[in-house]
Amino acid sequence: MDKFEVKLDQAARAAWMSFVGGMTQDEIAQQLGVSRPGVQRLLALARQEGLVKVHIDHPIASCMSLAGAIRERFGLDYCDVVPAEAGAAEGAANYLAVAGAERVARLVERVEPLTLSLGTGRAVRATVEALSRIDRPQHRFVSLVGNVARDGSSNRYDGVMVAADKTGGERFLLPAPVVASSVEEKQAMQAQRLFQAIFQVARESEAAFIGVGQIDRQATLFQDQFISETELDELLGMHAVGELLGWPLDSHGNVVDCSITRRVTSLPLEMFRDQPLVGLAGGKDKAPAILASLRGGWLKGLVTDQVAARYIVEAR
Repeated sequence: MDKFEVKLDQAARAAWMSFVGGMTQDEIAQQLGVSRPGVQRLLALARQEGLVKVHIDHPIASCMSLAGAIRERFGLDYCDVVPAEAGAAEGAANYLAVAGAERVARLVERVEPLTLSLGTGRAVRATVEALSRIDRPQHRFVSLVGNVARDGSSNRYDGVMVAADKTGGERFLLPAPVVASSVEEKQAMQAQRLFQAIFQVARESEAAFIGVGQIDRQATLFQDQFISETELDELLGMHAVGELLGWPLDSHGNVVDCSITRRVTSLPLEMFRDQPLVGLAGGKDKAPAILASLRGGWLKGLVTDQVAARYIVEAR
């Protein structure tokens, strides 16, 4: 997606909010993170490009409707829904990354020192890769998920290194498996001074952008060898449908109490009740996990696609 297409998407969002949603320019400016003159320019672009007719002739119109419904139902600070069709997964992933990068950029572009937490997963990595380079050595980026698999290999979807490289900021990695081999091993790791230092940085984070994982045979936790097949079977037997930072959730968004939960090395989800936790995920397969995360009240923001959003809105 080039810069003009991104701007056109923003213009369509502004037009929908103004002409369909009845929002004021100040309200639109707050939602989109732009100035009031910026909103005026976006509305002018929407009219110039023929987006504003009797209805908004752009796929973003239905996305905005879905986003508004999700935001209101689950009390989110914001929800961005990008266009997607079931058979166009690659294109949807690109849109999702660009939309996520817009949200991250609004924080990263600030001059004031910033601490930002990142989860892991394809969506998180793609989002960070979509960021433009900017000199912000005063910022800190910290990983919320262990970056070592059971076989000793590193987590290929960790975005902290990429974010730090693009900004010149400091990086803090969690040198641990997502799930320890025993409760004793977890306790020993968390007692280390290095672990405590990284946890403290994460507690000072202004926001956290994380992936939402599905729990099935295609689960990233399983495919990337963070959990074994026996452990996956245990999660499925406990009716887990998704995970946040390695913490398994049932369909109601409750953390599943099992042997795996007691060995997860990530920070407890409860710690993020007072910290903006933003989910980056989309697609039909992840929709139940996203819905569970919303039902549990874990997320304050969501960037998703049309397919997952439609599933969420239609769920009862």
